[in-house]
Amino acid sequence: MKLALSTCLSRVIFSVVILLVALPLVLFSSKIWLAEHWNASTEPSAWRKAAALEPANAQYWEHLARYEQWSMAHGNLHESIHDFERATADDPWSANLWSRLAGAYQAAGDSARAQAAFERAEFDQPLSSDLAWRYGSFLLFENKFPAGFAEIRRAVTSDPSLASSAISECWQADPHVSALLGEVLPARRGDYFAAIAFLLSQQRMGKALVVWQRLLALQQPIELGAALPLIDSLIAQNRLPEALQTWKQALDASHWPRDRASDSSLVFNGGFEHQIVNGGFGWQEWPVNGARFSRDRGVAHSGTHSLRIVFEGTANLNFQNVFQLVPVAPRTRYHFSAWLKTEGISTDQGIRFAIFDPRHGAEVQVATPNMIGTNPWTLVQQDFITGKGTHLVEIALRRNSTWKFDNKIRGTVWVDDVALAPVPEQAKGSGR
Repeated sequence: MKLALSTCLSRVIFSVVILLVALPLVLFSSKIWLAEHWNASTEPSAWRKAAALEPANAQYWEHLARYEQWSMAHGNLHESIHDFERATADDPWSANLWSRLAGAYQAAGDSARAQAAFERAEFDQPLSSDLAWRYGSFLLFENKFPAGFAEIRRAVTSDPSLASSAISECWQADPHVSALLGEVLPARRGDYFAAIAFLLSQQRMGKALVVWQRLLALQQPIELGAALPLIDSLIAQNRLPEALQTWKQALDASHWPRDRASDSSLVFNGGFEHQIVNGGFGWQEWPVNGARFSRDRGVAHSGTHSLRIVFEGTANLNFQNVFQLVPVAPRTRYHFSAWLKTEGISTDQGIRFAIFDPRHGAEVQVATPNMIGTNPWTLVQQDFITGKGTHLVEIALRRNSTWKFDNKIRGTVWVDDVALAPVPEQAKGSGR
């Protein structure tokens, strides 16, 4: 269709029509721009003008409501609630707005309206872990524990990173392991280990063991390293029978490799054929400047591996950084043995093994001869009798610091076939 604009009148009429059509669009766009400009201002008075200019925009009412709720100088909780209500009226499907309104109601002490707002928020967004967390925290504050625990559990199930915070918050509400495991935490090993870590931090060792037993009942595979904090805490508190039982349970549950069943030695992984556990009743390596540790596949007294320690010649080390804790019986004779190979070990203080009671130093305190220089595989051994209070000994690879001028130790030592076993009765009588 062609418009005839050849006459002056027709052009004027066309221009007027265009202006009449464009003017509302220009006014509408200008109104939107002005409201957004005011809302982006740093002046709260401008935010209210934006809301008044665009009263159907929930974003502007929310902006005002949050300022009125949290402003220290100009806060007005009543106005905040009013503006949040305006926002939810304009955008009734926003779970975030309903949740914020619930928080304002809670701050005002209106628990019934707060709960109703939380429920409406969950209706709009039922899969939100953040919303479930906030609602659950509100219910716990209101002492509605079963409902609160259910919401917290829903949050943790959806977002496992919330487990530690959930345990702490729910424990304060109801310090019972049964509630924590039965109502809050999903039956997942990661969440149970988080509960154990929390209980250890609270010095609740007995309750941590309860969680451990429930974890074992799940029959889920676990990593040995995850169980070590519990075992190490039991050892530190001198609860050795429970520590040893937990250690054996952790080895079974993690399918950790062990020495041959025929090996009578009490030393775990004495041949270093398996990875270093670094905790519990296995070998531990504590890093130190001036020395490096590794398992050596190319050099071994027997089997396929040994432990290699390289001293870098940079420090006068007082070295006791490779060790193992071994449960023993009191008043019992034991025979210790190990094989050492050295290469270029410098200074007058070389390498040896020390065996001692870490809790009763006077009960057991023995050491093998000092080895320096270069030596082929050499058997070192020592007999000792445990004291009446000795239930644990520490076997440590030892190097004492020296006062000599040339005191920075360098060289390499290999360790293999470390063993500790009770001396049989007939051997005792032979005067060994």
